[in-house]
Amino acid sequence: MLRPRIQWGCLLLLITILFYWKILLTHQFSLLTDSEFVNCGYAWYQFLVSSIRNGHLPLWDPYAYSGRSFVGEMQAGAYFPLNLILALAPFNRSAVVSPQAYNAFFALAHFIAACFMFALVREFGLGRFSALVAAVCFSLGGFVGGVSWPNHLWGSIWLPVIFLFLIRALKTDILRLAILHASLAGLALGMAILAGGLHAAIMQTLVIVTALGFSLWYPKSNHTGHKSWTYCAVVLGAIGLAAFAAGAVQLLPSMEYSRHSLRWLGAPGPVPSTQRIPYAYLQDGITPQGVMTLLVSFAFNGNVGTGGVARPYMGVFPFLLAIIGVWKAWQNSWVRYLTGLAIGTLFFSLGSFSFLHGLLYAVAPFVWMAREAQLFLYLTDFALAILAAFGTEILYSTVVESGCTWGSLNRILKWVAIACAVALFVPALFVQVQINSWNALSILLILSSCALFFYVSRGNTGRGVRFLTIALILSDLSAFDWTARNKIDVARKGTDYLERLLSCRGAVDFLRSQNGLFRVQLIADATLNIGDVFQIQSTSGGGATMGMHYRDLTSSVSHALDLLNVRYVMKPATAPEPGAVYQDAAWKIYENPQAYPRAWLVHEAAVEPVRRTLLNRLDAPGMDPHHEALLSEPMDTKLEPVSSAAQENIQFQSYEANKMELAVRAESRGLLVLSEIYYPGWQATVNGQSTRIWEADGVLRGIVVGSGDNKVTLRYLPGSVLAGALLSVCTFLGIPLAWLLISRRSRQA
Repeated sequence: MLRPRIQWGCLLLLITILFYWKILLTHQFSLLTDSEFVNCGYAWYQFLVSSIRNGHLPLWDPYAYSGRSFVGEMQAGAYFPLNLILALAPFNRSAVVSPQAYNAFFALAHFIAACFMFALVREFGLGRFSALVAAVCFSLGGFVGGVSWPNHLWGSIWLPVIFLFLIRALKTDILRLAILHASLAGLALGMAILAGGLHAAIMQTLVIVTALGFSLWYPKSNHTGHKSWTYCAVVLGAIGLAAFAAGAVQLLPSMEYSRHSLRWLGAPGPVPSTQRIPYAYLQDGITPQGVMTLLVSFAFNGNVGTGGVARPYMGVFPFLLAIIGVWKAWQNSWVRYLTGLAIGTLFFSLGSFSFLHGLLYAVAPFVWMAREAQLFLYLTDFALAILAAFGTEILYSTVVESGCTWGSLNRILKWVAIACAVALFVPALFVQVQINSWNALSILLILSSCALFFYVSRGNTGRGVRFLTIALILSDLSAFDWTARNKIDVARKGTDYLERLLSCRGAVDFLRSQNGLFRVQLIADATLNIGDVFQIQSTSGGGATMGMHYRDLTSSVSHALDLLNVRYVMKPATAPEPGAVYQDAAWKIYENPQAYPRAWLVHEAAVEPVRRTLLNRLDAPGMDPHHEALLSEPMDTKLEPVSSAAQENIQFQSYEANKMELAVRAESRGLLVLSEIYYPGWQATVNGQSTRIWEADGVLRGIVVGSGDNKVTLRYLPGSVLAGALLSVCTFLGIPLAWLLISRRSRQA
């Protein structure tokens, strides 16, 4: 049994490598040209890998937005276990994560997705060739094949595993085995959460709930038998508990972070991350004509929706196979469920055009968090891939034995083939009639699929025909795979953001040569995440969220950048301002003489509980944060005055992402103000004694120190991470151990 699995696994690996030949076998194409992918996904990987190599847990990111909780940013996937694979790859000559390693990691996700789908289809009792077709369609086509965001990609590959163990949980009548299989499904769902795929996890949960509901509503489900409400509730509870516990190391810090952050929604601006997104501001999905992309990938010249529109296209012939699967295998209850799932999620993906979209927004908890309706095409593609496997099984395995008749379908496809031939030949004969090249290719693929069906339906199902089938599907999907960009074209257009980011290398070397702690503000027409990529502390970054108080300060206080220790401002080389302290062919750097130091002492503090008033006072003329701090609540210790001739000194003895140590010499009791972002989870000690960190000047940290010499230590190790890590580790160790013990007892029995 093991050898065939290895052989088919190697075949899937070979197919994946050949499919992604552009990014794996050449250096002429790149996944890293778009601004968002470079400044978010790639930059986060760079920070993550650098942290691991430096022996630091990726908890606090001091390089973006003047410092933020990296583990709290859900999309970053800070503790996704498979990220360790990328950490093993060497840096390139620019001392950053190699784009080739990033490309290989991208391809690895598709290979794993193919293996998972292959295993699921085999669980349905279908043949290996049918499983191969489904694996290729799911991993290389549709949503998974077209998504480029790392968190969406890695989060989406786990649904076949979740569904596989859900089916096993419903098959058995032994409750403890059902709980075990449900826990394994929850473990896979937890992996999707750890990958940062919150949208994927929400959609996967929807599949779990609807599948369990279907098994109750349709008790004659194949090989499942009748299941009670209690039984399904136990299965659902086991999945939910295991998923939450497995993903706790990501979920708990993210839940904490959401209370202190804003989510960007485009035109309406940012809203608190915990706030339910108003329905009017949910991004629309595909347009009604976008449904045509099931058959014609570039229908309506690609104008089939708004935002980052996903396409459900998995190839013409697989779509035909899915139709056959629904038609000929309708007696299979899972075919009925998957058909309903495909239709329902396709309807939901229409967004505001769909009644179902608004209804689920109103009644289903947390569905609003997956705010882009077109992402639900992921579930449409999942269902279609499995239905295509059922169609493949019928068309290639049972056509001769069962005496299947294809008369009606033959007649329909005959007229489709005639229409396609006319559509291709008419523009060739008449100049006035034109057709888009991509649509012409789709018509040609429809014609080819009809011809292949005619040939297979006559009993020609040998190895040669099966090879031709896979070749046709791969050619179809490859032709419409636009994830990789031609580097020559994007360089000519000036839209290669990775190269633009790497052009900062000279400026970065200059900044690293400067003494002391400071931050940099980058002013350019497009933000570049130099912080996470080059470990330069900056006021900008990449992400869908931002600290709530940080944005308040930077948007309301005119000298906010001074308070944030911005010593240098970086601009393109075309900037007209004179006085640059550094210049190269791409960038100029200017020094800001008004920048505050990283830390200073004050001996006066005023309390202003109303935040808006506090910010107004901070921005008022005559306010000097060097001498007075504004606090949101009164301190439990009074500060002491100091003479004007007092000699006080602050020295950073060490500075790391999650820890810093300072030696502070104070003439009297004062408040040490650090130009570091205030955030729960930071802990401080003064001379070994734990002390409170106060929120000073709207967003900074304040620590009371006594007269004389003080050793101040700050550490970032929030309780949410500790509790989450304990839950996650116990879950990832406990569930597999339970599976091994139960499997061993079953074999002995």
